[in-house]
Amino acid sequence: MRSVFGPLLAAVFLALNLAPTTALAGEVTPRCPVPVDISLSRLMTSAPDAVVYEFRGRDAAIGIRIFNTLPPRGVDGGDRFYIAMRPAFPVSRLIVASHGCVSNAMLVDARVATAIRKAIKQAANMMTSL
Repeated sequence: MRSVFGPLLAAVFLALNLAPTTALAGEVTPRCPVPVDISLSRLMTSAPDAVVYEFRGRDAAIGIRIFNTLPPRGVDGGDRFYIAMRPAFPVSRLIVASHGCVSNAMLVDARVATAIRKAIKQAANMMTSL
């Protein structure tokens, strides 16, 4: 006579072990293939000396407008703009995010990223002085 408990225990074992992986797979949806927090945490893990500047609201709109004028020209929209820079590294990363997902990203020269950051800061100072 065959044992009924063997297949039952195997089914329970598989159900308990596959549930966490199914839950982890649910974090990445087709509408959001690259969440911003995962992208930034990977960046900070691979380059712990990186500095990330986050811009929201009007500052983000200015940064995204500048981002869209860089070649190749784009029409990306978003609600957050990030500049990731590493000291003494010639390349910086610009990230446009919309609703917590990366809409577009680009590697640029560090001098371009610094100029964009200064332009956003200058525009913010002009808006507050009015």
